[in-house]
Amino acid sequence: MSRADTAAIVPAAGKGKRFGGRVRKPYVLLDGWPVLVQTLRALDACSSIRWIVPVVEPGAASRVQRLLARAGIRKALPLCVGGASRTESVARGFAQVPKAARWVLVHDGARPCVTSTLIEQAIQAARRFGAVACGLPSAVTVKAADDRHTVRLTLDRERLWLMQTPQVFRRDWFAQALSQADHRLSEFPDDAALFESAGYSVRLIPGDPLNLKVTTKDDLLLAEAILQRRSRGQKSDDRSQKKLLASLV
Repeated sequence: MSRADTAAIVPAAGKGKRFGGRVRKPYVLLDGWPVLVQTLRALDACSSIRWIVPVVEPGAASRVQRLLARAGIRKALPLCVGGASRTESVARGFAQVPKAARWVLVHDGARPCVTSTLIEQAIQAARRFGAVACGLPSAVTVKAADDRHTVRLTLDRERLWLMQTPQVFRRDWFAQALSQADHRLSEFPDDAALFESAGYSVRLIPGDPLNLKVTTKDDLLLAEAILQRRSRGQKSDDRSQKKLLASLV
């Protein structure tokens, strides 16, 4: 039986410049609910998660609170206002995590297609390794270039992963990593990088190719197709995932 001792921090305070439009990305409708609400619904349904800390931009708290009440999100704690960078927003969310939480999960507010299966797999792996991040092994060749776009290095894709969330960590390690980072929070692109800088080993586990991050309006169309297919009761095993991806490209 799953232990409900995990707190989920959901950063959703970014400006979303690449998405554009008059409606900010977390509040754009996706299969009937705003993107952020779809993400929170997935976390709320996970039995191992006891608390959820949504982190939103200044001035959005009352609006998001009404959305959570309408969607029946039961596990959300009082909303937290984000900071100047993603990691600073996560740090502010961590300050709201109850002391009873043994594990801290961080999941992007703009990844609404995450499944309960992936969330549980990440939490169970964290119980074994202490620090875990989901990702996808790179299937493409990656090159490093200079400011003139001249290739300087071809990287070995056998060792490269494309990072996702959720990422899950021991709560005491999280506190230590934040303490060591001090005023350098803006330097870290994700929470795994924060832990790496503090000297902790982060274990990578396979993510989900359908666990996409909504960054552009094209991503929104893909996410809509994924959620609608799931709502029709389609299984999300490996074969059905491959068929769905093939139908979307």
